[in-house]
This record gives sequence, C-alpha cells and structure tokens, in this order.
Amino acid sequence: MKTPPAKKKRSLPFRLVRGLLAAIAGAYLLIVGAIWYAQAKIMFHPSRIIHVTPADSGVKFDKVTLPLNGDQLAGWWVPSEEPQAKTLLYLHGNAANVAANLQQVLRLRSTGLNVFIIDYRGYGESTGGPPREKLLYEDAERAWKYLVAERNIPPADVAIYGHSLGGAVAIDLASKHPEAGALITESTFTSIADAADRPPFSYLPIRLIVTERFDSISKIGSIRLPKLILQGDHDTMLPPRMARQLYDAAPDPKHLALIPGGGHEDSAVVNATAYFAALNSFLSQYHFKPGGATAK
Repeated sequence: MKTPPAKKKRSLPFRLVRGLLAAIAGAYLLIVGAIWYAQAKIMFHPSRIIHVTPADSGVKFDKVTLPLNGDQLAGWWVPSEEPQAKTLLYLHGNAANVAANLQQVLRLRSTGLNVFIIDYRGYGESTGGPPREKLLYEDAERAWKYLVAERNIPPADVAIYGHSLGGAVAIDLASKHPEAGALITESTFTSIADAADRPPFSYLPIRLIVTERFDSISKIGSIRLPKLILQGDHDTMLPPRMARQLYDAAPDPKHLALIPGGGHEDSAVVNATAYFAALNSFLSQYHFKPGGATAK
C-alpha cells in the first residue's frame, strides 16, 4: 500500500494571521453579546434620589402616586396660576428622575399650563423596574388615564410632551390617543438604532441586537393631532437631522423649530427667545395658551 502524502504544514505567517483573525472575530462576537445583554443598562440611567421639588422654588405642587400592576408611579402635579389652564403631560428622558427636570417643568408651567410629570418605574420614588421600553409605554398610559379619568381633564386639553427618550414615549402615547390635544417633542431620536449609528456602535450589527427599539419614525406617520418638534441645532448627542426626519415623516398639522445655539438639554436656556417664540406660537395656535400669558 502506498503511504498517503503528508499534509503540508502551514507556514508560520499563515498560522499567525489565522489566529489573529480568529481572535478578532471572537472579540467582536463577545462585544456584540455583551451589548445585547447589557443594552437596558446602557440605555436607562435612573436615580432614586429626589434632591429638589417645586416647593424649593416656592411653587405649590401635589405629590401623586398611581398604582400600577402591584407597583406605584410617583409624580408631581404642578398647577398653573392661570384660570382655565390646560395641561401638559411631561415624559422625561432616560436619566435621573423628575428632580433633574424641575427647572424645565417650571419653564413650561410659565407658559400658562398645568404640568404633570411622572417617574417611570425604577426611577425616583416610583417602585418596580428595572426600566424597559414596554414598561415605559405602560407608565405613560397610566399617567394619561390619571389625567383624563381621575382628574376629568378633557383629552383635547392635554398636550403630550417628551424630551429625548421621553419624546419616543410621547410619540407612542400620542399614536394611541388621537383624541389628545397636541404632541410636543424635544431633542428626540427617530429610533434607538438610528441614534446608535455612530462610532463605536456603528461597527456593530445594532439593528439585529437591539430589543429596546423606541421606533418613533414608524409611529409618527399615524399621528394626526397638532405636532411641534423642537430641536437645538447644536445638539451633539442627537443630530438635528433626526428632527427633520421625524418632521418629514409626520402628517399635517406639524411644526419644526430648530433652536439656534441649543444643545440636547438647554435650548430653553441658551436661546429662550427662539425657544419660547416657537412654543408659545404653537400653544396659541392650537388654543393651549391663556390670553396674555408670557414665558420667562
């Protein structure tokens, strides 16, 4: 019998390259798996500490607790000093809690609106959690029911407002409640996958591994109520093009206000003139603003 020819031994450089490629592939898969597993922790940054309330600014408010599936939501009802004031439901972003949003609550109240802000489950004094996309939508729905069913506010007298990730929650809520009066978003993304499409995440298959999607661009097209999309043109966290994309995807009536100099969280501070001109004009046009009220 013939002895089979011996297999050629691969050269050292070939084996080194093959080993390097295997190591890179392994590290890549490890990173993908870690991001898939930890995406909620990457996305949500709640804090339990309420370090300030409207009372610290001399503003009267009521603490509100709402039962929900064995847990409870905690929030603030901050009434306007204007008679016959309409109401803004405030849905905050992914970090901290209601206390971090106090100054914006007071600024929005200064337009002549009652403001109701809640903490999602796992944030502030709201029990439960950890936060998840589905739970945030449920929390927003519970806040809506509180306003229209327990406070007996006509749905058309409620404007739904959301900042950043809260804007995605606001869009989802508005898509389910065409009877609402208005939708206002500020510094909001089209989807989590779009928001993550930048280094280092742009090198990963984000659209395949993201389960917390917050896919606003697919929902806003069904929202027929009046919409105002606010966006700072110097926002380095979420590019202003996303506001334009949301605006383009939305049906009329719709308004887009790019605030010169505004960042992700400070448009109402760095350019209050432009910010409140856009906001007050929108509120007046759709009968949300009491006569003579001016924001400061």
